[in-house]
Amino acid sequence: MEIPIEGKYVCKLNGQLVIYEASTGSLCGAVPCEMVENGFVLKHTLVLVKADGTIQTKTTDTLKAVFGWDGVDPFWLMDHSDDGGPMRSVEFEIVGGPETGDRGGQYFKSKWLNPLGGGMKTPAAADRRSVLAKYGTKFAALAGVSATASKAAPAAPKAPPAPKPPPVASPPGAPTATMEEAWSALNEAQAGKSADVIEKLWFDTIARLFPNKSNTDLKPHEWGKLKAEFQDNIPM
Repeated sequence: MEIPIEGKYVCKLNGQLVIYEASTGSLCGAVPCEMVENGFVLKHTLVLVKADGTIQTKTTDTLKAVFGWDGVDPFWLMDHSDDGGPMRSVEFEIVGGPETGDRGGQYFKSKWLNPLGGGMKTPAAADRRSVLAKYGTKFAALAGVSATASKAAPAAPKAPPAPKPPPVASPPGAPTATMEEAWSALNEAQAGKSADVIEKLWFDTIARLFPNKSNTDLKPHEWGKLKAEFQDNIPM
């Protein structure tokens, strides 16, 4: 089949997404794709966690928005992309045409995936238990739940929530931040500590500064206060 020229193409999954660990130590996802317009088949590779253990928050945020993933267990993406799974019907846009790299093969730029090259062969899936042991608490913290809670059985349906009050504006001049920036500040302040210790500090500090609030309730100025709290504890 002729290689598509540069342009925008709507694609869909045509196989199971595979979560795997690259030789560099990064945690990746291999995404088999098919262009709806002409049936051209290609494979994208996206990076979830860099080799140094840093979670790619932009990638996880996009995957949550596109596929409805809760951001906790990356293998959810693999499980729900199997034949007949709900992710199969999700379409996304590929931007750009083929490029030739030093390693050969066909590469495509994408609107939301980060291709790293490689052939069409899908890699072997990573060991689920090993990956979640290394990154589970990080994914859970960024998703706003504890690692323990993420393994619990689904709760029974709740009654519709009461209407929320109007949003509270940030105090004038108050520093703002995102959840990811606060999380990075905590990890910098507690460099060398275990993931369990860092996760506990995360939730304990939120409970102390903002009683009766969860991650999903915090506003930009509150994330700014949390970030500043962690930064004050960074060794000089």
